[in-house]
Amino acid sequence: MKRIFNVVFCAAATAAAIYAQPVIGTGGIVNAASYAYSGLPNSGIAQGSLFLVFGSGLGPSTLDLASVPLSSSFGGTSLTVTVNGVTTQPVIAYTSAGQVEAVLPSSAPAGSGILTVTYNGQTSATAPIQVVTSSFGIFAVNQAGSGPGIITNASYSIAGLSTAANPGQTYIIWGTGLGPIVSGSDANGGGTLGSIPVQVLVGGSTAAVSGYARSSCCGGLDQIAFVVPTAVTGCRVPVAVQIGNVVSNFVSMPIAASGSVCSDPANPTVTPVTGSGNVSIGNINLTRSTISLPLPPPLGLTNSTIDTGSGSFYRYNPAQYAAQSNPLQIATFGSCTVFTFKGSNQTYVDPVQPVALDAGPSISVTGPNGTKTLTKTSGLYSAQLGGGIAGVPGQSPLYLSPGQYQINNGTGGADVGSFSLTLNVPAPLVWTNASSTTTVNRTAGQNVAWTGGDPGGNV
Repeated sequence: MKRIFNVVFCAAATAAAIYAQPVIGTGGIVNAASYAYSGLPNSGIAQGSLFLVFGSGLGPSTLDLASVPLSSSFGGTSLTVTVNGVTTQPVIAYTSAGQVEAVLPSSAPAGSGILTVTYNGQTSATAPIQVVTSSFGIFAVNQAGSGPGIITNASYSIAGLSTAANPGQTYIIWGTGLGPIVSGSDANGGGTLGSIPVQVLVGGSTAAVSGYARSSCCGGLDQIAFVVPTAVTGCRVPVAVQIGNVVSNFVSMPIAASGSVCSDPANPTVTPVTGSGNVSIGNINLTRSTISLPLPPPLGLTNSTIDTGSGSFYRYNPAQYAAQSNPLQIATFGSCTVFTFKGSNQTYVDPVQPVALDAGPSISVTGPNGTKTLTKTSGLYSAQLGGGIAGVPGQSPLYLSPGQYQINNGTGGADVGSFSLTLNVPAPLVWTNASSTTTVNRTAGQNVAWTGGDPGGNV
């Protein structure tokens, strides 16, 4: 197209670009602490809570942070929430083109509703919002609702690997979503909360709650004080908050039986990282997986056993190591945690990603059944060593017989030098009462019996 348009056309085109209609992303309205995905039981936005709206064209190109008292119109951005025919305007904590943080009015009715964003006179299409009385989210160090939580002592120091909590001490969970204030102002911070049945779960044990309040510093910010229980210690002890039948996101905190340095029983002891030192971690896994899969008739129950090998090598800086969910993949005995995922990919992806290290082009594994090679793909080393899926071509004899295995990476790579190590593979673990475990009564628990495995290891 020839450039024959005049200045008036150019000015109009520029104005249209500046004042484009805001767009709210699909599932883009979330609790500001938990980031709980739309549709999950804890994804509702609580009255009086901080929430985020993600999208495009929602505000200015650079983040504009408001100060208390907050206003319903800030930086050219305003929001409306309509539930059951009642429209309220959240007060805004900050605004930017990609995201807006606001406090949902305590007066907003509970129920299914719609939200709109207006920026510089242009209003978005409506997006669905579910308003609830209470749905708590715990803030996390990674600012994405997982991994180590923002859990502090009375001096507001976050519990860390070398500043771990001790049983009997009082700590404070920081989050949002306790519920509406019954007096005061959402715009000013503080305010009085009503009676809320708050439970704090630490490593699967119920902790004594000392108190809870809306923070006086900021609109929508909540604090829950609790006493650290004695049942569980470790560097990544799961923590969650339950109100009624709604459970928050799961974060973790370090708890030491005594002293300030956490440790995990029956797992490698890692000196806490301080200062400027990086942490490099290498993993080698030899795994046998047995899967029982019910298929339509006439196939019926199909059992498949696969032997695999894998290796990974990566480096964290101190801040990344402190924020990562579980860099050593250590289980805290006697407790459980919940990870969330989107879509059909049932893999939790930690938002804190380390730098992958090069340990060479391949890793060799030599055992009673010969030598196999773990090849490098996208920074990871892996191979199927034996077995396969029943009824699918390509099965081979199982590889991981009990015995000693030598593992080495030849001359090494750019980041990881040459290494050689020995792994002892015990007799395979066999689940002996699997056939009788057809229905699980959650209130009664479930006994699991097995033979084999490493008598000095963990199941």
